[in-house]
Amino acid sequence: MKEMLGNKSFTSIPKNSTDPNWENINQQLIKADFHGAKITINKSRCPTLVGLEGIVIQDTKNSFKICGTDNTVRTIPKDVVTIHIHLDNSVILKSFGRQLAVKPTERTVKKFKNTRIVQL
Repeated sequence: MKEMLGNKSFTSIPKNSTDPNWENINQQLIKADFHGAKITINKSRCPTLVGLEGIVIQDTKNSFKICGTDNTVRTIPKDVVTIHIHLDNSVILKSFGRQLAVKPTERTVKKFKNTRIVQL
């Protein structure tokens, strides 16, 4: 992620949507490969998923497969969750799983429009 964003310390990541680099960073993050990323489930329609964390071992169109801290592989549906992606010890990105519900191979070449209204 650091190499993709061109940062060594993540200090230049925009904090709000008024920053001129906001759209560029969002496009790069949407196109990112999440295999090996540490994620935490922040919110979900299914209460048993809230609080789960682990490393992404498979990213499909509609789900993440993560290896949890207890070495259990779990399937997390993307359309019902809000996730935190841990980039560094101090940097956490918040994302709606529904926004990532595209095949990873299609996500790298598709240009996404900026939409603000998301319902969980």
